[in-house]
Amino acid sequence: MIEDEGVRRARLLIVDDHDLIRESTQLMLEGEPDLEVVGEAANGHHALELCRQLRPDLVLMDVRMPEMDGLTATREIKKEMPTISVLLVSAYESEDYRREAASAGATDYILKDAERYQLLEAVHAALGERGEG
Repeated sequence: MIEDEGVRRARLLIVDDHDLIRESTQLMLEGEPDLEVVGEAANGHHALELCRQLRPDLVLMDVRMPEMDGLTATREIKKEMPTISVLLVSAYESEDYRREAASAGATDYILKDAERYQLLEAVHAALGERGEG
C-alpha cells in the first residue's frame, strides 16, 4: 500500500481479456480514496509479469481468458508472491469455479454483473483479509 495525503491506498491490478470490462471495472473503482489501479492485463501471463513488476496488493482476475486462464494465473501468483490477494471475477455463477478459486488461493469470487457497491465490498473484504485496508 502507498500513502497519499494521509490515506493508505491499496494498489490494484485489473486482469480481463475484454477492454470494455477492464475499463468499466476501473471506472467503478475511480474516486475511491483508498484504492489505486496501477495496471491492467489481458491474460494470465501478462498478469503474472505485472505482479512481479508492480507488486499490487490485490488482483481482480477474470476466470476465463486465452493463453493463461485466471485460475492458473492465481495459482502461479500465490505460489510466487503469496502476499498478493486475488479476487476472481466471472460472468458465470458456478460452484465448481468457486471451489477452484478457493483451491487456487483466491480470496473470493465475484460475478461481473455485480453492482458497484458489491464490487467495492468484495475489494475491501479481500484487502481486509490481508490484515490491511
